[in-house]
Amino acid sequence: MQQNFMKTRPVLPLVLSMSLPMVLSMLVSSLYNIVDSYYVAKISEDAMTALSLVYPVQNLINAVTIGFSIGANAVIAYHLGAQDAKRASAAAAQSILWNVLHGAVLTVACIAVMPAFLRMFTADEAIVDMGVRYARIAFLFSVVIAAPMSL
Repeated sequence: MQQNFMKTRPVLPLVLSMSLPMVLSMLVSSLYNIVDSYYVAKISEDAMTALSLVYPVQNLINAVTIGFSIGANAVIAYHLGAQDAKRASAAAAQSILWNVLHGAVLTVACIAVMPAFLRMFTADEAIVDMGVRYARIAFLFSVVIAAPMSL
């Protein structure tokens, strides 16, 4: 593991090389939501309403995995600062494991509560049905989304 990487490179190229992947990731995520909304809105107004009601729960899943990843980042940085690469690697592996487990738990929990959650915002059963169907598909990929978040 190269510990001098951030100490020896010029600041601007270092910041660009470390920030561009994250910016691109956020851009792809935003484009996914925009494109998804565009095509769903072509189906019907009710479909767009269902999508809009499910979206905050999708953000909850992202928030939980990002929160745990930030905490793991602090632990990894602590161990790297102490020159303990073995513990830093263990913390990184545990971070991935915990995010995958959180993704699985959140998948089951969110799918289970989605009908009740949607009924808090609408009495239209067509919107609830579309929201539940969309949520099942979207939340089945929570584990797939959670693992890269920890990286």
